[in-house]
Amino acid sequence: MHELSTPSLDAVSFYETEFGVARRWLERLTYHERGDEVWATSASDIPPLDAPRLPGLRILRRTPHGLKPTSVFLALLGDRITKRRAEVNLEDLHSLLLGQWIPIDLPDGFAAIVFEDDVLGCGCASHGRVHALIPTGRRRELLGAISRP
Repeated sequence: MHELSTPSLDAVSFYETEFGVARRWLERLTYHERGDEVWATSASDIPPLDAPRLPGLRILRRTPHGLKPTSVFLALLGDRITKRRAEVNLEDLHSLLLGQWIPIDLPDGFAAIVFEDDVLGCGCASHGRVHALIPTGRRRELLGAISRP
Protein backbone atom coordinates (compact mmCIF):
# COMPACT_ATOMS: atom_id res chain seq x y z
CA MET A 1 0.00 0.00 0.00
CA HIS A 2 1.13 3.52 -0.74
CA GLU A 3 1.17 5.93 2.16
CA LEU A 4 0.91 9.64 1.46
CA SER A 5 3.63 11.90 2.83
CA THR A 6 4.74 14.45 0.21
CA PRO A 7 1.99 14.91 -2.40
CA SER A 8 4.27 15.43 -5.40
CA LEU A 9 6.63 12.55 -4.62
CA ASP A 10 3.92 10.10 -3.65
CA ALA A 11 1.63 10.97 -6.58
CA VAL A 12 4.49 10.63 -9.05
CA SER A 13 5.62 7.36 -7.47
CA PHE A 14 2.07 5.97 -7.35
CA TYR A 15 1.23 6.63 -10.99
CA GLU A 16 4.69 5.60 -12.19
CA THR A 17 4.71 2.33 -10.22
CA GLU A 18 1.07 1.30 -10.51
CA PHE A 19 0.22 2.55 -14.01
CA GLY A 20 3.59 2.85 -15.76
CA VAL A 21 3.24 6.60 -16.40
CA ALA A 22 6.57 8.22 -17.25
CA ARG A 23 8.02 10.19 -14.35
CA ARG A 24 9.07 13.02 -16.69
CA TRP A 25 5.42 13.72 -17.53
CA LEU A 26 4.21 13.60 -13.94
CA GLU A 27 7.00 15.82 -12.64
CA ARG A 28 5.77 18.72 -14.80
CA LEU A 29 2.68 19.07 -12.59
CA THR A 30 2.27 20.97 -9.34
CA TYR A 31 0.67 19.01 -6.50
CA HIS A 32 -1.34 20.08 -3.47
CA GLU A 33 -2.83 18.05 -0.67
CA ARG A 34 -5.99 18.97 1.20
CA GLY A 35 -7.42 16.52 3.70
CA ASP A 36 -7.48 13.09 2.10
CA GLU A 37 -7.14 14.42 -1.45
CA VAL A 38 -4.22 15.20 -3.76
CA TRP A 39 -4.79 17.69 -6.56
CA ALA A 40 -2.56 18.39 -9.57
CA THR A 41 -2.34 21.30 -11.97
CA SER A 42 -0.12 22.53 -14.76
CA ALA A 43 -1.02 26.15 -13.97
CA SER A 44 1.87 28.38 -13.01
CA ASP A 45 -0.21 30.85 -10.96
CA ILE A 46 -1.58 28.88 -8.00
CA PRO A 47 -4.24 30.39 -5.69
CA PRO A 48 -3.51 30.23 -1.96
CA LEU A 49 -4.12 26.90 -0.24
CA ASP A 50 -6.91 28.44 1.85
CA ALA A 51 -8.96 29.07 -1.32
CA PRO A 52 -12.31 27.21 -1.30
CA ARG A 53 -11.24 24.99 -4.19
CA LEU A 54 -7.79 23.97 -5.35
CA PRO A 55 -6.90 24.44 -9.02
CA GLY A 56 -6.59 21.54 -11.40
CA LEU A 57 -7.90 18.02 -10.91
CA ARG A 58 -8.28 15.77 -7.94
CA ILE A 59 -5.95 12.90 -8.82
CA LEU A 60 -5.79 10.74 -5.68
CA ARG A 61 -7.79 10.05 -2.56
CA ARG A 62 -6.50 8.47 0.60
CA THR A 63 -8.71 5.57 1.68
CA PRO A 64 -8.36 3.13 4.59
CA HIS A 65 -6.81 0.71 2.06
CA GLY A 66 -4.26 3.12 0.54
CA LEU A 67 -4.28 5.52 -2.39
CA LYS A 68 -7.12 5.47 -4.93
CA PRO A 69 -6.73 7.06 -8.37
CA THR A 70 -9.52 9.18 -9.78
CA SER A 71 -11.31 8.25 -12.99
CA VAL A 72 -10.89 11.74 -14.43
CA PHE A 73 -7.10 11.71 -14.00
CA LEU A 74 -6.79 8.19 -15.41
CA ALA A 75 -8.79 9.35 -18.45
CA LEU A 76 -6.52 12.39 -18.82
CA LEU A 77 -3.42 10.19 -18.65
CA GLY A 78 -4.88 8.05 -21.45
CA ASP A 79 -2.24 6.27 -23.49
CA ARG A 80 0.47 7.33 -21.03
CA ILE A 81 -0.84 4.45 -18.91
CA THR A 82 1.20 1.39 -19.83
CA LYS A 83 0.36 -0.93 -16.90
CA ARG A 84 -2.83 -2.21 -15.26
CA ARG A 85 -4.97 -1.59 -18.35
CA ALA A 86 -8.29 -3.48 -18.32
CA GLU A 87 -8.99 -3.66 -22.07
CA VAL A 88 -12.70 -4.42 -22.60
CA ASN A 89 -15.00 -5.04 -25.55
CA LEU A 90 -18.44 -3.43 -25.99
CA GLU A 91 -20.31 -6.23 -24.20
CA ASP A 92 -17.94 -6.14 -21.23
CA LEU A 93 -18.09 -2.35 -21.07
CA HIS A 94 -21.88 -2.48 -20.95
CA SER A 95 -21.70 -4.97 -18.06
CA LEU A 96 -19.16 -2.84 -16.19
CA LEU A 97 -21.23 0.30 -16.58
CA LEU A 98 -24.21 -1.58 -15.09
CA GLY A 99 -22.12 -2.38 -12.01
CA GLN A 100 -21.26 -5.98 -12.82
CA TRP A 101 -17.94 -7.78 -12.46
CA ILE A 102 -16.25 -9.22 -15.55
CA PRO A 103 -13.32 -11.65 -15.85
CA ILE A 104 -9.92 -10.00 -16.37
CA ASP A 105 -6.30 -11.10 -16.35
CA LEU A 106 -4.84 -8.47 -14.01
CA PRO A 107 -3.34 -8.56 -10.54
CA ASP A 108 -5.54 -7.35 -7.68
CA GLY A 109 -5.73 -3.57 -7.27
CA PHE A 110 -6.84 -0.54 -9.21
CA ALA A 111 -6.94 -0.64 -13.00
CA ALA A 112 -7.63 1.70 -15.90
CA ILE A 113 -10.79 0.65 -17.78
CA VAL A 114 -9.96 0.92 -21.50
CA PHE A 115 -12.33 0.67 -24.46
CA GLU A 116 -11.04 1.05 -28.03
CA ASP A 117 -7.80 2.68 -26.78
CA ASP A 118 -9.70 5.25 -24.65
CA VAL A 119 -9.21 5.19 -20.89
CA LEU A 120 -12.70 5.65 -19.45
CA GLY A 121 -11.92 5.60 -15.75
CA CYS A 122 -10.99 3.58 -12.72
CA GLY A 123 -11.77 -0.02 -11.98
CA CYS A 124 -10.87 -2.45 -9.22
CA ALA A 125 -9.47 -5.89 -10.02
CA SER A 126 -9.85 -8.73 -7.53
CA HIS A 127 -9.43 -12.48 -7.92
CA GLY A 128 -9.41 -12.42 -11.74
CA ARG A 129 -12.39 -10.08 -12.07
CA VAL A 130 -12.81 -6.32 -12.39
CA HIS A 131 -15.62 -3.87 -11.70
CA ALA A 132 -15.89 -0.19 -12.59
CA LEU A 133 -15.43 2.61 -10.06
CA ILE A 134 -16.46 5.22 -12.59
CA PRO A 135 -18.74 7.92 -11.10
CA THR A 136 -22.48 7.37 -11.65
CA GLY A 137 -23.03 10.42 -13.86
CA ARG A 138 -20.18 9.42 -16.15
CA ARG A 139 -21.51 5.84 -16.28
CA ARG A 140 -24.89 7.15 -17.44
CA GLU A 141 -23.21 9.24 -20.16
CA LEU A 142 -21.21 6.28 -21.37
CA LEU A 143 -24.24 3.95 -21.31
CA GLY A 144 -26.14 6.47 -23.39
CA ALA A 145 -23.28 6.75 -25.86
CA ILE A 146 -22.88 3.01 -26.40
CA SER A 147 -26.64 2.37 -26.55
CA ARG A 148 -27.14 4.61 -29.58
CA PRO A 149 -27.14 2.89 -32.99
